[in-house]
Amino acid sequence: MKQNENLILSYIVVIFIVSHKANATTQDDREFLEAHNKARVQAGMTPFTYDQTLADYANKHALSHARDCALKHSDGPYGENLFWGNAAKSLKWSPKDAVYAWMKEQKYYNRKTNTCMPRQKCGHYTQIMWRDTKKIGCAKSNCNGKSTYIVCEYDPAGNYEGLSPFDKHDPFIYSQS
Repeated sequence: MKQNENLILSYIVVIFIVSHKANATTQDDREFLEAHNKARVQAGMTPFTYDQTLADYANKHALSHARDCALKHSDGPYGENLFWGNAAKSLKWSPKDAVYAWMKEQKYYNRKTNTCMPRQKCGHYTQIMWRDTKKIGCAKSNCNGKSTYIVCEYDPAGNYEGLSPFDKHDPFIYSQS
């Protein structure tokens, strides 16, 4: 009897947590993690683990832009990648689509010089590749009911000026941010 009560309570907690996410599902969480880890493993990096605290933080930020669709960073304690998918594809933008868009920046990044080509972006890619990052959490929301807004949080954050994402860094840098 007690075991059944615990099981029912567990289901209620899961339903409560899922119902308070913007529009992401457990399948989305798996897809975010798998897409990130596929890219990392191909680059010789260790895989991430998925963290619900980061996902909750991402969800809060995604919901805060559900009306304006603004790609504005939260300026929080984590690394952060943002994605906005326009209405042309409707609400069918997936976690893989966002991670793929961020990974496309790889072609602009020069690993030998740790630089990005002029007038190009590489920061989404380098955040995904940041060696010291261990955990991610992501969220997806509808924006104005027509497009998709995606946020991924990374802990510890990456993209420290002048440092390569592929190097292991002194943990001291993270305590100074």
